[in-house]
Amino acid sequence: MMTGATAWDGDLEEQASPSPLLQTWGWGEVQSRAGWTIERVRLGAGSMASVQLRGVGPVREAYVPRGPIPASAGSIDALVEWAREAKIAKLRLEPEAPPAFGEVLTARGFIKGPPTQPEHTRILELKPPDEMLASFKQGRRYNIRTGLKRGAVVEEGKDGAELARQSAAVERRESISLPARAYYDLLLEHLPWCRTYVARHPETREGLAAVLVARHGGRAYHLFAGRTGAHPELMGNDLAWWAGIRAAAEAGCRDYDLWGVPPPGSGPEHPWHGLGFFKAEYGGEEVGYAGAWELVLSSAGARLIDIEKRARRGIRGLKRNIS
Repeated sequence: MMTGATAWDGDLEEQASPSPLLQTWGWGEVQSRAGWTIERVRLGAGSMASVQLRGVGPVREAYVPRGPIPASAGSIDALVEWAREAKIAKLRLEPEAPPAFGEVLTARGFIKGPPTQPEHTRILELKPPDEMLASFKQGRRYNIRTGLKRGAVVEEGKDGAELARQSAAVERRESISLPARAYYDLLLEHLPWCRTYVARHPETREGLAAVLVARHGGRAYHLFAGRTGAHPELMGNDLAWWAGIRAAAEAGCRDYDLWGVPPPGSGPEHPWHGLGFFKAEYGGEEVGYAGAWELVLSSAGARLIDIEKRARRGIRGLKRNIS
């Protein structure tokens, strides 16, 4: 007998290829432990949506990351109908669809909003490792080969603690917010397939860099990364990234999502400029999505939700300043 997870993910595979990681049963399990209520909705005619719900008293907001599935006008209509019947005040979604799909959403009263998930990314077609390595830009090839020659090692596992330590170094250096260890542990426990790749010093075993990679439906996703900057001569960061890519290719994945790059044509002023340049050295194809869209179904309810969100962000900022 199929479990709920197996049946849900199997049906996703029938509706989209690759089916989005953020619509899987496992992603819903992660978010349910991170403060959301999850409803997995079958909308009719094969349409599906894993919906994340959060509310203020009886007022609820619904968020659908990379959904509904499939990304079609019919699926959107069915999702809006469900939201009205469920008394949702605000419906937010980020469909896995090209930018032109925004016309479908605009016609239905949606307004474009700030994205939660990457609106632009770079996806590598996976090939035999030697062939892929040869296709990387010269600097990236040099760093990987140099790191290997100098003896740095990479461990595949579920080391949320080391990833958190490496991410904390990035937070301090870049003044950005990254998840705590508890969230990494949830991803490692509940996603369909998820591992860390930790680059270490060959003698002391000190962690140099770490990445977190998930796989689903033939696609690998490079979700998080961190590095302390220790022993840069060992090229630990390059080796950790390469280990995740190579392992996905050897496991038979079709492609590898580098999970976020700046918009096309962005200049040095964009905060992701350096990261975008780094990822471009791996090659691949830039892909754009429709982005985030919102539909207000109750003006009063939506205002209450917005007030609560601003208060929550203020509390997070205050905690950060105090710590």
